[in-house]
Amino acid sequence: MVEHQLPKLRVAGSTPVSRSNHLNHFIRERITDCSILVATAHLRRRCQRRNQELDFRSRLKSILICVLGSVIIVLTFVSCDSTNLDPFDNDDKYFTVYGFLNERESNHAIRVIPVSRLAERINSPSDPQASIDAVVTTTDLRSGSVVRWNHTLTRLSDGTFGHVYKASFTVRPGRTYRLEITRNDGVITSAETDIPLLSGTQVLRLPPVVRQDSTVYQDLILPGINSPWDIEVAYWFPGGGSPIRIPYGRTGGATEEGGWKIRVEFSRDMEILSSIVQLETLVWDAMGVRLQVLDAKWDPPMDIFDPEVLSIPGTLSNVKRGYGFFGSIGLFQDDWPNSAELDAALGF
Repeated sequence: MVEHQLPKLRVAGSTPVSRSNHLNHFIRERITDCSILVATAHLRRRCQRRNQELDFRSRLKSILICVLGSVIIVLTFVSCDSTNLDPFDNDDKYFTVYGFLNERESNHAIRVIPVSRLAERINSPSDPQASIDAVVTTTDLRSGSVVRWNHTLTRLSDGTFGHVYKASFTVRPGRTYRLEITRNDGVITSAETDIPLLSGTQVLRLPPVVRQDSTVYQDLILPGINSPWDIEVAYWFPGGGSPIRIPYGRTGGATEEGGWKIRVEFSRDMEILSSIVQLETLVWDAMGVRLQVLDAKWDPPMDIFDPEVLSIPGTLSNVKRGYGFFGSIGLFQDDWPNSAELDAALGF
């Protein structure tokens, strides 16, 4: 059986994007209006004379130059003001965190990045940012059980290092887990995730269909599951033992009722199975599906993982007093014996 991993979210530090709004407010109250107007008007007159001689593209470039010139003048006045402006003020955001809990696994890991003046990139364990002031815990809000995660400075795929916290414990479906990252001064960045609860859900099997070219397929409906990943179709053969699982990825699509529909291509799967199972007659006793389900907070806008949309701060984040995302993955599995209708369609 080939295991599959979910697409990884790109881990990156966060920049305080909202600073521009604070700066505009600061400028309006602290800058001498007269000086700005004089300087801006002078630049505008120069731009207007130049615009009359240039084509559309040149005019656009000229306008940008004027705007940049005005910004430089404004910043010059700001630097002369007696009030200090801290561009690294973090707006009560202290850590960026990315990670998840997986019901299918007992070992878990998350990455934590402090929001600070130091560079995010850690090139060597001797760099100042290679140390971190953070204690990471998760709490099962139903049982009250608290697990403390262990810090490791881990070499990443690009050769740099990152703060990775690891812990081993069993994730229970239907439970809510709270992640807390605590500094020595008591500041806490937190996030919560609800492990998907899928017990009692059964696959709805539509009648098998035989195409004109004699290939056979069957549509399966997964009620109440709207974000499945790593779908596998399992086949059990006589003699017992483990089933053979064929990966389907994230095939299919959402239904109007809030579920998911996948199409099992039996003719294609039989070609794959025939290369694995050494039987005179390729007949299985039972089949089923197994898949992973993301928690509801992890669903992207419009169910599309668009990097441009997800790059907007806050688009996919559940972290309080921080940035990033902490989610969870549930496990769903349902099996059933072959039906006489399917056996007839397949010629068993």
